Amino acid sequence: MPLSNDSGVSLARIKEDFPVFHEYPGLVYLDNAATTHKPDTVINALVSFYTRENSNVHRAVHRLAERATVLFEDARRAVADFVNAVPEQVVFTKGTTESLNLLAYSLSLSEEFKTFIAPQFEHHSNFVPWQQMSRRFGREFIPLEINGAELELDTLERVISNRKNGFVLAVSGLTNSTGFKLPIRQVVDMVHKSGGIIVIDGAQLIPHEPFDFEDSMVDFLAFSAHKMLGPTGIGALVGKRELLERLPPFAFGGEMIDRVDLHDTTFASIPQKFEAGTPNIAGATGFLAAIDYLNGLNRTIVAEHIERLTSLCHEELSSIPGLRILSPEKSHGIVSFVHESVHPHDLAEFLSQNFDVAIRSGHHCAQPQMKGLGIRSSCRASFYIYNTVEDVEVLAKGIRNAVRWFG
Repeated sequence: MPLSNDSGVSLARIKEDFPVFHEYPGLVYLDNAATTHKPDTVINALVSFYTRENSNVHRAVHRLAERATVLFEDARRAVADFVNAVPEQVVFTKGTTESLNLLAYSLSLSEEFKTFIAPQFEHHSNFVPWQQMSRRFGREFIPLEINGAELELDTLERVISNRKNGFVLAVSGLTNSTGFKLPIRQVVDMVHKSGGIIVIDGAQLIPHEPFDFEDSMVDFLAFSAHKMLGPTGIGALVGKRELLERLPPFAFGGEMIDRVDLHDTTFASIPQKFEAGTPNIAGATGFLAAIDYLNGLNRTIVAEHIERLTSLCHEELSSIPGLRILSPEKSHGIVSFVHESVHPHDLAEFLSQNFDVAIRSGHHCAQPQMKGLGIRSSCRASFYIYNTVEDVEVLAKGIRNAVRWFG
């Protein structure tokens, strides 16, 4: 039975809104954890900006500048509303990676936080910045042990309990490597009770389900537009106001200053303090259009749809002899796997060339976790709103054919 949103539009017909599926009607796109495709409304928003509003923001009083500024700040408000924050808490960045680097650098300059902690399943963009800033600034770095694909709360409790200094836990809300979903509220309570703050890498989580920044009590949240139907090159860092106001800026230049004298500079208030230089204005308009598109759907039903596809994928792939599923049984949106007789890259190439199935193969920017799992690479199928039951069936059929071919 097709799933529907509140307006009665079948999710099975969503593909009609995406030009890529008109260009490639047989495409089974299961690489959504890397990036998602864009609906017509997002593409049209980018074209409209460059043809009708192209100008810099905040810097002029002419008509185009005023219209560009309104669009840019409308996008900030839309991002804030999407996660239940206020616009002043939203910093536009190039994406999740830049947001996390900003935090790692700025928090390293603070004397409040002596220890950075990141689980070993983290994407490199939420592992390497904390590791490297710890080396540069003499902070303690703890690569938190995991059990296969999951973080056990007992392990976290053992590491953070009775700590004498402030610490930062940087952790994914939903891991890109296997789809493990963090029990965020439990972890937040544990971290705050022990005197730390928590940074959530929401690159995979925010596109998939409603998230309430205020209610979650997290301290910082980072996510990217391109993983939720928007353009590449823009994302958001959302933070508690009091923490953003205390942090020093990450980059210097135009837009982020209040007053410049010969020997010192005072900085603008948040969020402009963290937005040096000309921002990705066109990207912000595309971000706004992507959020408008997602807001037009019942996101609870979308989450349930993706959960069903993930569950079906687990079921279908578990019946293939020699195939090992690496994702937890209750993973969301992502199923990672290896086959005992077919290399992940060979399998991915076979699926693309023979079945037009696009999956990801490699270490998924999670080499410490791959090492812990005893492998160097794996295959990953990841789902989003335009995927269907038929996509899962084609994937399973393709894998079975590949096993026969290589076997």
